[in-house]
Amino acid sequence: MKRFRVAHVITRLCRGGAQENTFHTVRLADRDRFEVDLISGPTEGAEGSLESAVDAAGINAIHEPNLIRRPAPVRDYFAYRDLTRLFRDRQYDIVHTHTSKAGYIGRMAAARANAPIIVHTPHGHIFFGYFSRLMTGFFVALERQAARRSDLLIALTQTGLEEHLARGIGERHQWRAIGSGIDLSLFRKVRKRRDQIRSALGVKDEALLIGTVGRLESIKGVAYFVDAALEIAAKNSNAEFVVVGDGSERAVLERAAEPLGSRFRFLGLRDDVPDLMGALDVLVLPSLNEGMGRVLVEAAAAGTAVVASRVGGVPEVVLDGETGLLVRPGDASAIADAVAILCTDAKMRNRFGATARERVAPEYGLDSMVAEIESEYTRLIEEKRLDA
Repeated sequence: MKRFRVAHVITRLCRGGAQENTFHTVRLADRDRFEVDLISGPTEGAEGSLESAVDAAGINAIHEPNLIRRPAPVRDYFAYRDLTRLFRDRQYDIVHTHTSKAGYIGRMAAARANAPIIVHTPHGHIFFGYFSRLMTGFFVALERQAARRSDLLIALTQTGLEEHLARGIGERHQWRAIGSGIDLSLFRKVRKRRDQIRSALGVKDEALLIGTVGRLESIKGVAYFVDAALEIAAKNSNAEFVVVGDGSERAVLERAAEPLGSRFRFLGLRDDVPDLMGALDVLVLPSLNEGMGRVLVEAAAAGTAVVASRVGGVPEVVLDGETGLLVRPGDASAIADAVAILCTDAKMRNRFGATARERVAPEYGLDSMVAEIESEYTRLIEEKRLDA
């Protein structure tokens, strides 16, 4: 059987849903069918790094120093030049780009290098919450241009797919919706370790532990979680709060949470997120923009009820009134009210968690995600007769 060369391209390998999705897609690739490289720029920021995990997995990682997240026209040109040369020299059959910046530069370079198959996964979008209206329009125009050079576009949800089509990005026949998978095996026994983890965190036996997990950046809306915590704490003396993750807004958020003292803790980056999910009574996702909300799948796998913003593809993961409660984005009081409902109704919390674990989590396994992606690769290989 012929092996095909695949290059995955992403701007950085910080800890985040897009990066973990890409890492596992490469790690679990069918090596009998695909020879896979992972190309990334420098990992910057306070969100941690997956680079050691990439090394430990034995993945062939290629560093492109000019592929940086922030706009930088000169370095962007050099990244385009370097990637074009790399794609030509290594003669990749498939170039699969991830996220906006690497997606545009990588696809333009792949087209210049005449790569036979070009695939892109945006892992969400930048249509709102990131830039001014004028700048957003400019980036949408770039996405339209790059889509014309793409053979396959992968959205994490059907909602995300429709949001791109509504802005003229790609044609419907180019798009597929493939959810971001997680390692479900890591969550099988978290409920059994619940008391142990809560004790290690110093959580009181009678406490209701409410938390959020993610990058501490404005788009993730963690400031609204802090404001909601202040409201919840004033009405419920048993409520305690944790934030898992790091980012540029941490110091500001810590100052905002100071009135709650030891009832509100920032845990930073953690390697035991599955256990922490199982320790929570309620997970809150207060994002202002979200492609899918991979952390919601983790909560479902742990059997934890959620309160989440009704944005992007979140309603496809959280079944409102069945596995969690959805609220307006950017509304701390709405978050507080929804959390209060779950805090006062243990049966509802348990029912939501059990339903999520039974109905939602099984749809998002890593193996099925990778199998769907590689099935699309195979379809394109056959269409273009690359295996002849």
